[in-house]
Amino acid sequence: MNFQGVVMNVADLKRSIEFYREVLGFTLLSQEEQLAVVNAPGSDRAQVIVLRALGSSPVGGARHIGLRAFVLEVEPADLERIASDLASRKLLVSRRDHREWTAVVGRDPDGVGVVVACVPGGGKITEDSWRTLDDVLYGIGE
Repeated sequence: MNFQGVVMNVADLKRSIEFYREVLGFTLLSQEEQLAVVNAPGSDRAQVIVLRALGSSPVGGARHIGLRAFVLEVEPADLERIASDLASRKLLVSRRDHREWTAVVGRDPDGVGVVVACVPGGGKITEDSWRTLDDVLYGIGE
């Protein structure tokens, strides 16, 4: 099984598209008036976030801004650029250097937690890395 994507309600579609494109390097795959799909960079598989404008559902409207947090894995060189972009937008929450990974915790424009992580020196974050839960996970999205 591979992670394919999430659907997230957003307060301002244009602002959210800009954030995911400019800060995290996502590509805009499609857009309608109140819906857009952005794809994560650097993967040979589609890994998307469907951004849906708040209140746009034809079956009553989305009633909340969506999703508590999500985690992205990047190359070490990209981590510093993303941390800098988050800080310049006043969206950086914290940075955590764990023995197996380094993570930057921030927020998107609607306050949804965005965790960007890498293995120092390169490599992939493995299933074993997730077996020991770190305290930083408790504060994400708070």
